[in-house]
Amino acid sequence: MENYLMGRGAASNDSQDKTICNRRKANIKFEDLPEDVQCTILSKLPLKEVVRASVLSSEWRYLWVNCPKLCFNRAEMSGHKRCMKKFIDTVNAVLQKCRGDVVEEFKVKFGFDTTLADHVNSFISFAASSRVKVLAFDLEPFDSGLRYDHYIFPFDLFNNESISCLQSIQLSFVSLEPPFQFSGFPNLRKLDLRVVHVTRKDLEDTLSSCCNIEWLSMDRCHLKDELKVDTPMFHLQHLRIVHCELTKIEFHAVNLDTFVYKGSFLPIVLNHSRKLDDVRITLYQTIFQHVLAALLDGLPSMKNLTFHIYFPRIEMQGLRNNPYKFSRLRNLQLFMNIDRKDADKLFCLVSFLRAAPLIERLEVHVIWIYGFDPYLWFADVGPERQNLQQYEYKHLKSMYITGYKGARGQLEFILHVVENAPVLEVLTVHTTRAVLE
Repeated sequence: MENYLMGRGAASNDSQDKTICNRRKANIKFEDLPEDVQCTILSKLPLKEVVRASVLSSEWRYLWVNCPKLCFNRAEMSGHKRCMKKFIDTVNAVLQKCRGDVVEEFKVKFGFDTTLADHVNSFISFAASSRVKVLAFDLEPFDSGLRYDHYIFPFDLFNNESISCLQSIQLSFVSLEPPFQFSGFPNLRKLDLRVVHVTRKDLEDTLSSCCNIEWLSMDRCHLKDELKVDTPMFHLQHLRIVHCELTKIEFHAVNLDTFVYKGSFLPIVLNHSRKLDDVRITLYQTIFQHVLAALLDGLPSMKNLTFHIYFPRIEMQGLRNNPYKFSRLRNLQLFMNIDRKDADKLFCLVSFLRAAPLIERLEVHVIWIYGFDPYLWFADVGPERQNLQQYEYKHLKSMYITGYKGARGQLEFILHVVENAPVLEVLTVHTTRAVLE
């Protein structure tokens, strides 16, 4: 009887499950969904995929018109004017269909030519009238390094409402000439500038008015002057400056988390940034000890440092203890492209290590420039080991070395660390060079 009841109960449950399944299989079409649901689904797809889906049904023919993200990408094809005309006509046709609708993202990528300025103005006008949130105009041509005819960004096409809607801007091969007393972008969170022509004053005034910016990147923007923003940028978390001709960088950003710099040696002042967790710096042909002093002065509170220096000049007199220290540095990853004639000077790394009393993990990657002959290192060993005052690295637990070739400077540095790191747990030494990302 019990089995019978269980069987009947199981049969009843199966019947209910089938009923539920049949209900779930109700013929619900995409166009039957609420418009806000349709937009949410379409927002997850690239425009190209939405257009492809529209050919599946005559009822979906203009499905793509509701897509809130418009992205137009054309690879640089020098000399193909017919292809460029087709691209421009396609963009215009799409924008004509979308006229009047709100667009969240609008991105255009093609190589700029001055004859196309009116078309770009039309695209910008559409973005402004659509109250776009994410605006990206990548107009960098393949020969951008030889040209100075940047597209002049039309600030006059934006009103206060459209400017307030902007949350992310990416501009490439554009000239920024904001009008007098420009009030800035009050709700901007992200600004990405590449090969942008702008004066120091215009850039500093613009950044000072972007009080909510969180992410700032500058790539090949040559001010040939200092970049100094005195106005506190309380929301700035990510700062990236790559291959820009500057003489100084100074920001007041108390909540800065990530800083990336590539270029020539220059003063970097981020003294107010007490929460710096990730710093990545790449420098070329500079004096190693001068860099260390500048980092101690301008970036004393960083926690993790990846430092790559090409062709450093090393002065051995810089081995004395520095009174200044990195207050939070825990992890140091150091890459050095170095001439083999400076192999014995690698002991200078001691000065860097002593400036980081809390360091826990150390990586040293040496890339030899002019090859390596293992028999040359021992031909002239020079004086005895460096006689330095004893110093304990009380927190160092791991050291990882690559590019080890038995050079005296390398060997002395390793011996010094091992003898003065009481809690060292792991020591890894490789003769091969590191693989750079």
